[in-house]
Amino acid sequence: MQPSAALTTAKSDFLPNLAKSQVRFPEDYQKTYTKYHTINFPATQQVRHYFANNAALQAAKDGKTVPNGALLLVEVHAAKLGADKKPVTGPDGFFVAEKLMFYTAMARDAGWGKDIPDMLRNEEWNYAVFTAAKQHRPGVNQAECLACHKPFDNTSYLFTLKQLADAGKPK
Repeated sequence: MQPSAALTTAKSDFLPNLAKSQVRFPEDYQKTYTKYHTINFPATQQVRHYFANNAALQAAKDGKTVPNGALLLVEVHAAKLGADKKPVTGPDGFFVAEKLMFYTAMARDAGWGKDIPDMLRNEEWNYAVFTAAKQHRPGVNQAECLACHKPFDNTSYLFTLKQLADAGKPK
């Protein structure tokens, strides 16, 4: 069965708006952001470290919607493998990070959601993937991120809102 001409030649006006991202890499994140969470990913033999700027941390701590100006960054590392080819676990229970592979980020600011169709829009959030060299990864379309986060509208579109809120509270 051959696809119709409409399917092979149709173009969407909004797709370029999904491909571009307003998110810029936060060069100072290791000094000014709070590391608030770590997750092991056994299936991909990765460990991910989650960082948030103060705008995100303070809002989550106060039980408020995460505001414009918030930025969350994730370092994605390959786990160190032992002789058995399984990830080595450190004393904290997390995989030992061996090599930084890439970063993911989500940030929001005024007007960033205006060109994103309603079915995918996450308020003002934009998403990005950066190489280990801190450059936008070519060919990434944030539509997948938008679609995955869309059901989390009641938690500011965050998977880790609880951990973020907990990190902002005194110990």
